[in-house]
Amino acid sequence: MALISQAEFARQQGFTRGYVTKLIKKGIVKLKNGKVDSVQAQQAMKANADPVTLIRSDQSADLSPTQPGAVDFVTARTMREAFKAKMAKLEYEEKSGTLTDAAKVKQDAFKAGRIIRDELLAIPDRMADVLAAEDNPYEVTKLLREEIEQALSALISRTK
Repeated sequence: MALISQAEFARQQGFTRGYVTKLIKKGIVKLKNGKVDSVQAQQAMKANADPVTLIRSDQSADLSPTQPGAVDFVTARTMREAFKAKMAKLEYEEKSGTLTDAAKVKQDAFKAGRIIRDELLAIPDRMADVLAAEDNPYEVTKLLREEIEQALSALISRTK
């Protein structure tokens, strides 16, 4: 029964002193007069099939990231998986046709607006002679309304 210091036991086993301290806190390794019985400690560690999992389950403050803004592995992995799920959803919606490219929608809207504008601006050129010959303001209004409705109907039939 050789009693040695915690630091010496850590060196013999290839552990860090912090790891030995955690084993002591977990009750796996027992101290006698502040020293470690290396034989008892090795037997106790063998009795626990995987002492690493016992240590990992302890989420103490010294295992957390120390840098501001740092993220631990589990959180980073969760964030990555959530991002991949969102990207997969977007890809599915795009391929199924429920999601369209915003740039394409803007481009199509611009083209539609341009066509409407051009059609409406062409009305005065087409109607100038007809309207100049009319004396009745009611008839002028009627002719303009019919021409506008005809232009809009042509636009609607063009989009179908």
